Amino acid sequence: MKKLVFAIAMIVAACTAKAATDLSAYRGVWSSNDAEAVITDSICIFYYQADSTMQAILAIPSADFFSKTIFSKDGKVMTINDSQSLDISKTDGELNIGGRTLKKVESINTVKPYEIEPCTSKFDVGKCLQQWRLGAGYGISDNMIYCEVNTNRHMFVYMVSPSMVYIRAAATRNNNNGTLFFQNIRMMKNQNTGEYTMAIVPDNFKVSRNDLEIDNTKFNPDACTFSPDGGIYWSLISFEPDLILLNGCGETYEVKRPPLSTDSEYFEYVPYSPEDKFLDLR
Repeated sequence: MKKLVFAIAMIVAACTAKAATDLSAYRGVWSSNDAEAVITDSICIFYYQADSTMQAILAIPSADFFSKTIFSKDGKVMTINDSQSLDISKTDGELNIGGRTLKKVESINTVKPYEIEPCTSKFDVGKCLQQWRLGAGYGISDNMIYCEVNTNRHMFVYMVSPSMVYIRAAATRNNNNGTLFFQNIRMMKNQNTGEYTMAIVPDNFKVSRNDLEIDNTKFNPDACTFSPDGGIYWSLISFEPDLILLNGCGETYEVKRPPLSTDSEYFEYVPYSPEDKFLDLR
């Protein structure tokens, strides 16, 4: 799958947005056991379980764009594109969106575009895997919608095309051996493979709130490793200053150092705690 370019302060009174062009008052990753949202200055992706369906909304108010995709248990997928307003507000530190209440699980700090550092040592691999992916951007055409938002601790995708609908939220963690990827929300209809999946983990709030813990014994450059809890280990194969290769379960994942761009949002790189033993190269 070809990637596009990327790689709150407390408010006493509730604030509400209806088709606002600035979402910055709500910026962050928000979660509950049946829903999750990532909101940047210009993009909102909202995932939720509704009765027997899974649904997701991509809203880009500055582009006057709104897309809603519904997965049903009978295998049907419906996507509606129009210019609906986004029903969102924040009260007492909680996000109210689409009639649901979510709590913040990660802050996002937007920064000006900056030159991303190259990977010059194996001891830089973990930092580069995290930093190179950071950011948000989107592309919209007549036959495809693609939006990707990657924070320091999460990875989000909303993609709708004629051959595949792929919408997901995942927790992630990196070190010098590779990436641990845990997909907590997945909506997939793949015409090529026949896959049809609509799922959210029952303890979604806990999964999205807590940091993943890496087991370095599971990294294997010759294979993709699945842990019993559902985590996937993408292991380091090799690195160059501008390119890191990972074993990605049947294919080689290329993580490229992104060029300086003004077409996507940049987020502040927040390193993991220095005391975190899972950062160690072993």
